[in-house]
Amino acid sequence: MIRAFRSFLLLALATLLSFWGLRWSGCLKVQEVKIFPTRYVAVEKLTGGILGANILRLNLKPLCEAILRDSRVLGVVTRVDFFHLRVEIEVRERKALVAVGLEGGGKFWVDRDGVILEPAEEAHVVGVKAQGEKVGKEVVEAALAWERLPQALRERYPALDFSPGEAVAPGAPTLFLGAICQVPEKLSILTALWREGLLEGYGAVDLRLNDLVILKRGR
Repeated sequence: MIRAFRSFLLLALATLLSFWGLRWSGCLKVQEVKIFPTRYVAVEKLTGGILGANILRLNLKPLCEAILRDSRVLGVVTRVDFFHLRVEIEVRERKALVAVGLEGGGKFWVDRDGVILEPAEEAHVVGVKAQGEKVGKEVVEAALAWERLPQALRERYPALDFSPGEAVAPGAPTLFLGAICQVPEKLSILTALWREGLLEGYGAVDLRLNDLVILKRGR
């Protein structure tokens, strides 16, 4: 019984020493770093310090924390394949939904939460105030509501301007839509007025008041 116990201790010690030797030796180096497609994180940032490192001493936590500091990133998934000496990194990024024009210039794609992602060539919702690295969700809802307008109305009113502090659509007639959060509802009213032919001959349409449409004659 004692002899078996001693044999077990020797085997455990040998295993531990072997593991310790492999951990601090030049063996078991990472031979491959597989990066899933990413738009916002540089590949060099993902592979630097990993390729050629001892896979048993690899600590990916600092890398993941650095990546997650980018507001455009939703999450990071890492997989370590000890058999093939391979590390896989998958960065889950936010997806562009609509484009907005920020107050002071600059057009950017934002996601469903309003997080600013990347430059856009054009935007139909402009004069938007950014809140750090994002815009309000009500701005996103307003932009989506504009995209749902009939094509003829989108051509007639190619932009919603939020720079006055409320939504205004320059055109014929000029539209005053009120608070940004009300824009989706007001645009549905606009569509109904247009289908009834009630926009013609007026200089402005004021939809800012609840349950009231004010049509102003042009001069």
